[in-house]
Amino acid sequence: MKTLFSLLFLVSFSFCSYAQTDTEFPKEFIMHAKLHNGMVTSFHRLPDLYVGGIQLVPQYTIITHKLRGGIIGDVYYTGKKVQAAIGPTISLKLETFKAGMFGSVGNLHLNIDHLWGTNKERLLGGGINADLGNKLIIALTAHRDYNGNTWWLQNSIGIRISKLPKPIDINN
Repeated sequence: MKTLFSLLFLVSFSFCSYAQTDTEFPKEFIMHAKLHNGMVTSFHRLPDLYVGGIQLVPQYTIITHKLRGGIIGDVYYTGKKVQAAIGPTISLKLETFKAGMFGSVGNLHLNIDHLWGTNKERLLGGGINADLGNKLIIALTAHRDYNGNTWWLQNSIGIRISKLPKPIDINN
């Protein structure tokens, strides 16, 4: 009986340690294309403006399983004009969505951005992102335009456009 208990404990321990392997934020280059929309508001009597656009976000993992850094290139429409912004971004992984023996199915991460726009926008802020299957991102963001004294509140959906790394062949 003692031997059976020990064997079951060792088997369950091996499955637990295998399931805890973190597959999110591996050491790699990743690029997302995102569609975003929302509003630009001052929270006063002025009407809110619609903002919508597309972003390209290339990033590279700085600290494996924790931190990525990169840049954002943004083309957007607001105030009856097509404009652009660019700036650095950093993403900090908060949580991994575990999938038992299969590793993970996604993660929750926080991003912090600082963007400079073509119409003198200076956007500082960030958002919360759900990355599903390392292919789809859903996000809510808030940025403060400290030059224009407005808030940019947006949601976005994005897809990974960089190639996935080839799986490691355990037979070789």
